[in-house]
Amino acid sequence: MDPAPGNHLQAVKIELNRLETYRRRTYLGVLALTVAIMMLSWAFREQGDPFITIAYPVFSVILTILGFAFWRRSLQLRTMEITLVAVVGTMILSRLAWHFAVGDPLGEHLLLLTGGHYWAVGIMIVGGFIALGFRGGMVTGVATLLFSGALTTQEVSQCFLAAGDHCQNWVYLLRIHLFLTVLLVLTSAGTLLRERSWSAFARAETLHHWANTDPLCGLANRRGADRFLSAEAAQADRYQRPLTIILIDIDEFKSINDDYGHEVGDAVIREFAAILSKTVREVDLAARWGGDEFLVATPGVDLRSARHAAQRCRRAIERAPIAGVSVTATVGIAEYLPGQGIEDAISRADAMLYRAKAAGRNRVITEACELA
Repeated sequence: MDPAPGNHLQAVKIELNRLETYRRRTYLGVLALTVAIMMLSWAFREQGDPFITIAYPVFSVILTILGFAFWRRSLQLRTMEITLVAVVGTMILSRLAWHFAVGDPLGEHLLLLTGGHYWAVGIMIVGGFIALGFRGGMVTGVATLLFSGALTTQEVSQCFLAAGDHCQNWVYLLRIHLFLTVLLVLTSAGTLLRERSWSAFARAETLHHWANTDPLCGLANRRGADRFLSAEAAQADRYQRPLTIILIDIDEFKSINDDYGHEVGDAVIREFAAILSKTVREVDLAARWGGDEFLVATPGVDLRSARHAAQRCRRAIERAPIAGVSVTATVGIAEYLPGQGIEDAISRADAMLYRAKAAGRNRVITEACELA
């Protein structure tokens, strides 16, 4: 079931925090795997390859330090992503440049180039979009592809100058770069679609929040409360579980506005709502029902338990001044009767509220008994 309307953005924030935790764990896993691959390559390296002999241990140490800082949360997520892409990209592209500089890329080492280094370039392109999003991924991907293409063009040009028509293997490198270009286009399109979908989702959640939330106090408004109450009434009908409606009215609120001004009155509404939010459970609904009247719905709570909870809330309001003003509250409570409709329960709670006001205010009254 959806959270109470007033808690909707809070639920979104919780999901975003979970997503950040998942991304952090994913990056730590990628770091650990990358270091493991480099160490295996170093352990089983061919003789005479100074790049693996020297550079791989250096990059492994850098990535290990980076992973430790990330694990300790010494780095912000965005800083970590940029640093990770920069370090891994430098390693992959420097290895590619080294291969072109000292190897025979169009000869006996062509298989190593096409089967190893260019796959790493492809991973770099995809990883840039995953870590940095569409814009950052495009910058990283295009720069990586241009760097790789420049190295390849230089090597092919030298091959043609030296061997002429005998330089045949260039076609394989052309196909690889066409593949990398297609990979860049597809990954960028997928990333853009994902970001726009997320943006639409975020806008929808924001609109949902403000359509169902009171702008003054941040609790659910009447529209949001109606949706919650309808859903909970259906659950109460289906599973025969209790549902209690609590109506709370700020005593003499008009006098507060008249004596202290509307700014103080608004502050009283806000602080009153804050106290109410701290009193109810996460599964409960706290709503501004209208003006100085608030509604609390407590699924799974019977009349007796709701009465004691309301009494604790009333006493908390009475004990401490709100916005510098002594404030009391009057409470009426009724239990939802399955099959009778939620409007019936609200009407009966409203009747109890008026009985409490007539009895002198600053008290809790239910259909069963009265607590002063």
